[in-house]
Amino acid sequence: MWNAAVMAILIAVAGVYATRNTETLDNVQAAQAASMAAEMGIYRNAVINYFSEHASSYNTVSTAVLKSGGYLPSWSRLYQQAAPLAWNNFRDATGVIYIYATALPERNLNAELASLAQNSVLFGIYDSTTNRLQSPVAGDTLIPTTAISAMSIPNGAPVWIAMIK
Repeated sequence: MWNAAVMAILIAVAGVYATRNTETLDNVQAAQAASMAAEMGIYRNAVINYFSEHASSYNTVSTAVLKSGGYLPSWSRLYQQAAPLAWNNFRDATGVIYIYATALPERNLNAELASLAQNSVLFGIYDSTTNRLQSPVAGDTLIPTTAISAMSIPNGAPVWIAMIK
């Protein structure tokens, strides 16, 4: 009898522990997605600041230039990491700046990035079949992405468009 009671208590405790462990994992993954979205925002601001000061520059600006010029904040993880960044940029001849992921993120960042972009149609998903930006909020934005179609951007990667200040 006592064995059955002890066993029931142990199973109940294990169930509570497993449930809390799953909730903690979900919270950690959500925090990681929000952190990665914030990194794209920091990178985007650095690129906009660079091109605003170098208005005649086109194509891309390297991470090394963003670091050495003080455009990337030294406290950010982007500044401190030596590995290639998850983000890249391109400025076309008309002055439109594209910030995009070089690979599909491990987690879906669309909700976090749309929130960070305040549901702007300038944030969306790269669609290589239509060469237009697809907004997670508004659908097809009709904004062409042909300027970056030659880049090796994976279909479905986040893209955030900007102009200089």
